Amino acid sequence: MDTNIAFSILIGGVRLRRLFLTMRGAVTLVAPRRIIEEVEKLVPRAAEYVGAEPQLMREIYNTIIKPYIEVVNEEDIPESIREEAWRLVHNVDPDDWPFVALAMHLGVPLWTGDRGLLRLSAETGFRYFTAIDTEGVEMLLEGAPLGEVRERMKKKYEAGI
Repeated sequence: MDTNIAFSILIGGVRLRRLFLTMRGAVTLVAPRRIIEEVEKLVPRAAEYVGAEPQLMREIYNTIIKPYIEVVNEEDIPESIREEAWRLVHNVDPDDWPFVALAMHLGVPLWTGDRGLLRLSAETGFRYFTAIDTEGVEMLLEGAPLGEVRERMKKKYEAGI
């Protein structure tokens, strides 16, 4: 998962929060260490968005979200994969390379709401990495094969919807 998903869960996106709470313990969510610093920076914005104190948002993140994300050091990803991820995404969002690199390294889909990453993944035919949105995660949890999820993402994001 990437930071925008963690942020959306934090601010209480009902669909995302319900899905996340359902997944906890059943699915391993993995993110690069960068997610910790990025969410920390977003806590004041999340607090403002929901009308809460930053400390409360930090506690929600630290107790409800963070314990269910397995954090991986970017240095544990082979350098060749890190370089390839950077090459792929530096024009879309250079800060996203660790998330893409981790998905590539583990061979797992990247759960994201970033339309740029979703479009890049679909437009390259999922050759390098597979980015899926919340609908794609729901499809996988309902037992849809990854190929079917990719087809849905391709139709949805290649067209720029």
